[in-house]
Formats: sequence, structure tokens, C-alpha cells
Amino acid sequence: MEASSYYPIIFTTQKTMILQSIASSFPESSYSQSACLEGMEQADFWPCLDGRSRVLLSKVLGGDSGIDKRHFALDRLEDAWSRDAQELNEAYEKDAPRVASGAVRKALEKAGVKVEEVDALFVCSCTGFLCPGVSSHLAEQLGMRADVLLQDMTGLGCGAAVPMLRVASGFLAQNPDAIVVTVAVEICSAAFYVEDDFGVLISTCLFGDGASAGVWKGVGAGLSVGAFESIHMPEEREMIRFTNAQGKLRNQLDRKVPELAGKAVEALYQKRELLEPTHWVTHGGGRDVIEQLEEVLPIKENTLARRVMREYGNLSSPSVLVALEILLDEDPEADRIWMCSFGAGFSAHSCELIRVS
Repeated sequence: MEASSYYPIIFTTQKTMILQSIASSFPESSYSQSACLEGMEQADFWPCLDGRSRVLLSKVLGGDSGIDKRHFALDRLEDAWSRDAQELNEAYEKDAPRVASGAVRKALEKAGVKVEEVDALFVCSCTGFLCPGVSSHLAEQLGMRADVLLQDMTGLGCGAAVPMLRVASGFLAQNPDAIVVTVAVEICSAAFYVEDDFGVLISTCLFGDGASAGVWKGVGAGLSVGAFESIHMPEEREMIRFTNAQGKLRNQLDRKVPELAGKAVEALYQKRELLEPTHWVTHGGGRDVIEQLEEVLPIKENTLARRVMREYGNLSSPSVLVALEILLDEDPEADRIWMCSFGAGFSAHSCELIRVS
């Protein structure tokens, strides 16, 4: 079958956003799950938890959760649970731009692009709030031009990376000669909360810190991204969201989220334009979520999502981009990629990447 039979017109006639490079960055400090359990057992809150909560934490952190280690922007592990709301806010303001800048510098170097050549910077994040946003701090640290377009996206949770790319592609469609940088950054350690709630406790066992940056152009050859799709289920909002608890972010996570994610991803996959993708790149979420994705997608094992979880935990919005980076590092000529992210809302998002010349 000829290539034109696989690809929709938007891919064969328009090159709206071409990937030049992608790179990730993580805090230096990392901790095994057993080290996290030991730290929690020694924390002041441990005796205050009920017996079932302590059993849950011991089972998840002491068993095979699919995670070997997680990176945290912490000087001491106990800071993850001992800091007050003000200290958490200050940590996010300090660490989010710092971790994000590491990813951007790597991506620019890989693309052979100088920072002064960048015309627009798009940032997504949900584990803290800054005004002006992370983009302002990041542009200052990187030494970007004063006339760079800065755009922050928040409120989309773990699924934010794909909508961020959709917005960036709109900018490049209007400005095809521009160079765009996209960054997903999360400091999940600045959003940990502990109480006797299943979802809250599971969150402390899964999430880690990190960032992923991409450099994009509107012209040239390479992987072109398009065919964006989204599904929103506001009636399921309470299943997965941040709430405010005494000034701290509290991650509300229902046991039904894996099933919900599976249904949303299955529906998105039915809307794809590529008839036969050769690669599937998805957000992981957690072991149970990944197993649900393997039920609804035509892949026996979601190795990319499992690898990101194993090496970094759930990174929230950067997860799917880190998975894409791993794929392209292992297979630089990878083509016909279906990519999907999902999270708060409840919402799920997909896009497709194919090679153009």
C-alpha cells in the first residue's frame, strides 16, 4: 500500500510543526521505593496514620510497584512531607525553572539552535502556580530575547503535554519561520500531601520530578506532529484533580481512574487518522493504568510507558515526552507514531507524528 493511503492530507501537504530535538532533565537526587518507605516510617505523620494506611504504604512501596527509583528536587527526603505551604510554594518557584532549564539547554544543543534564535516558549505545569509563570523565570535563566512569546498552560494535569503541542503548532502555522521551544515540567515533590485517603497515599508512592523540552520549526524535514484530538469528561472531574488543603495541593485520585483512562484512550484511538501506527507512545500513570492501556491498544506490552515508570515514576505531564525521547534515541528513524496523554479533568489527548521530507 502506498504511503498516501496511510496518511491524511494534513500530513502530506502541510508541515506545520517539525521536531528538531527532544531532551529531558531530572534533579540529581533519586530515591528507591524502599528508601521512600523507610523515610515515611520515620516521619512525624507515620504514627498518626491509621493501620490500613500504613499497610497500604508498606505494600506499595515495599512491593513491585513498577518503579525502581524517583527523582526529587530535595536536599533531604523528609522535606517532601515536612514543609509547610509557604515552603512548598518557594520550592516550586526555585526548582521548576531550574529543572526545566536543564532540559531546554540539552534540547537546544541537540538541535544546534542558539537560545537567542528562539521565538516562542510554551510551558505546561500543574504542581505549582507562579504569576508571572514558569516561562518568565525560565526565559530569564536562559537569557532569551526580550520579545520572545511566553505562554504558560496550567490546569491540565498529567495530560498537558499534548495540548501544549497543539497550541504551539497553532503558533507555528501562523509563523512558519519561527523556532519554538516547548517544556513540560513538574516538581511533584512540591505537591505531596499525606492523610488517610487511598488516592492521596497512592500519589505519594508514584510521582517524581522532571522536565522534557522540545525544539520545533515550521519548515523542513523530520517528524511532523498533527491530527490532534481531545476528549473531556467534566462529569468525572472528581476522579482525578488537585484540591486545596490548608494552602497545599492535595492530589485526589479515585480507584476508578485506570478504567476511566482505558475507556478514554480507546475512544481516542478510534479517532486516529493513521490506519496502521508502528509506534505507540503514551503517558503511564501507574502500573494499573498501563495494564488498562495494554487492554485497549494493539500492543502486548507498553514498554515505553513501563520504562519511564521504572526509571522515574509518574512524572505527570513530562512522562509522555520522556517516552518519546526514549523511542527516538533507540530508533532515530521511528515513523507513524500515535501519542497519547491523559489526566485531570478527566481529559485525554492524542496526536500523531510522521516523517516528512
